[in-house]
Amino acid sequence: MRVARIRIGRFRGYRDAVLVVPENMVLAGEPQAGRTDIVEALRRVLDARSTRSRVNPLDVYRPADGDEESLTEVEVTLLDLGEDLETLLSENLETFDQATGEIAASSNAGDAVLGVRLCYRARYDLDTDTGEHWVDYPARSDPAAGVFKRASRIEREALPVQFVDSAAALQLRAEGVLRALLADADPGGLDSALTDLDSAVRAATGSFSETEVVTRVLDNVIDSGPQALFGIDDSADISFLADDGSMAALLRALQPAILMGAAGALPVRSQGSTLESVLSAAEAIAAARDAQSGVVIIGDDFGDCLDASSSEHMARIIHVTAGQAILTTRRPEVVRAFDPGELVRLTVSHGER
Repeated sequence: MRVARIRIGRFRGYRDAVLVVPENMVLAGEPQAGRTDIVEALRRVLDARSTRSRVNPLDVYRPADGDEESLTEVEVTLLDLGEDLETLLSENLETFDQATGEIAASSNAGDAVLGVRLCYRARYDLDTDTGEHWVDYPARSDPAAGVFKRASRIEREALPVQFVDSAAALQLRAEGVLRALLADADPGGLDSALTDLDSAVRAATGSFSETEVVTRVLDNVIDSGPQALFGIDDSADISFLADDGSMAALLRALQPAILMGAAGALPVRSQGSTLESVLSAAEAIAAARDAQSGVVIIGDDFGDCLDASSSEHMARIIHVTAGQAILTTRRPEVVRAFDPGELVRLTVSHGER
């Protein structure tokens, strides 16, 4: 899969814009030119979690004319879907000009390719601080009539897209990239490992709770009020669990540690921002390598936390591994990892992006 075209209307700092996306793309440009807003626009469409929370008021363009009736829109054209995606999205497919990502006309129908358009739309009322947002298929929607064919969660989750985020790497929590990689590699093996972890933690905390020093101190505490007020008999009624006692809480509490020197194994967050940034990019690369179809890797301000050699090295791996790489950057080393024709520069002219 690849992103072929992005159309933006009234989103963040963009009144309107159309961007034809090359096979790979590195976005550069002056400050405030809109690099991050392009990545966030793609996130609203391609990240299945983007519409689970309330509308972000900052996503809505605020023009001087005060026109608040128009919808905020981000339309993305996807081509080279692959057989599985084409089957899943068969009812919403259209034909497109492969070079521009525009809907094919009768004059070039012979060279047209199948693809799909997805559009993020939002409406927001500033006075009441309320709004709604969704992702739909423009091919089967009619905004003028208020009719929208919304994309399902399953359809959006099937899109092979990986965002390189600033979030902590190597997380086992449900939304972590590592957790998804483990589930894809061996779902049964992961379930078994999590069950063993849960049993081992419960056994360890149970053994800790039953040690003489713990029971003695707990009995003293219980005897100092809780026994009479709440009917807590003794230390046997108290156990220790991870946060709320759920597996999810336990996995959130577990943090990766890496042995990198004489200091011993230290949490990743204590090893510095460079290692965290490399690991985050490496997770996206691993996801692209494991996928059956080309994964689109998208990252904002790539290389900011890396030195010159590391930023170029990781950008090159993403470039050659991803089905399509879309990165924004302020680092010339990252730009060097791309071909000249893949560089897109953004600018501001007369107050407009």
